[in-house]
Amino acid sequence: MRVMPQDQKSPADSPRVYRAASAPWLTGFLVLLGMVVAAAGWSQNAWLSVASVCFGVGLAGLGYALYWRPRLEIHGHGVRIINPLRTVDIPWAHIIEVRTRFTVTVVTEAGSHSCFALPAAGPGSALRSGPQGVSRAHPLARTEGAVRTGDLAGTRSGAAANDIRTLWQRKIDTGELDVFTRDDAALEPVRVAYVPAPLAVTLAVAAVGVTLFVTA
Repeated sequence: MRVMPQDQKSPADSPRVYRAASAPWLTGFLVLLGMVVAAAGWSQNAWLSVASVCFGVGLAGLGYALYWRPRLEIHGHGVRIINPLRTVDIPWAHIIEVRTRFTVTVVTEAGSHSCFALPAAGPGSALRSGPQGVSRAHPLARTEGAVRTGDLAGTRSGAAANDIRTLWQRKIDTGELDVFTRDDAALEPVRVAYVPAPLAVTLAVAAVGVTLFVTA
């Protein structure tokens, strides 16, 4: 089954958003577990009630901070990578290459930026992709006909990487992006913002819950 981005509109209208295939059920599992933990300790006594609620909220927050919030977005102005601790905005003009060896990684002249949410698929994805997905017919096939599993079109990493490459090449072909005569001084820079708050707050709330439970 072909993996499609969550939003089918043009990047100029709305971003294409990619998360890990496991993000919905891992987030849902931790949220549900948090609710069970909170309910289990409720009405035992005041300390245990607060402890269970804090720990339950911490579990739900962990699902959000580690599995739902991390994502890759393709915008009209470039690519945004949102990881648990930082966000990176990469304008199209700075992109040199997109790799999928371990995770989807956008390479610029100043360095590489990996996406926590889109690890390369495992060997099982190659077995499920069918002959077309691993043959020389694939546009990224190597000389011997092999295709890296992270580039397979039926995987989240492959779909995201292919969209970035396709849109980047389209901008070059239409003249919107000139990678040869660009004025680097006039380009928007790659912006890196550290955003530790979601994960830090989650861990702090969970730690309060554990401390209250131990001392209750």
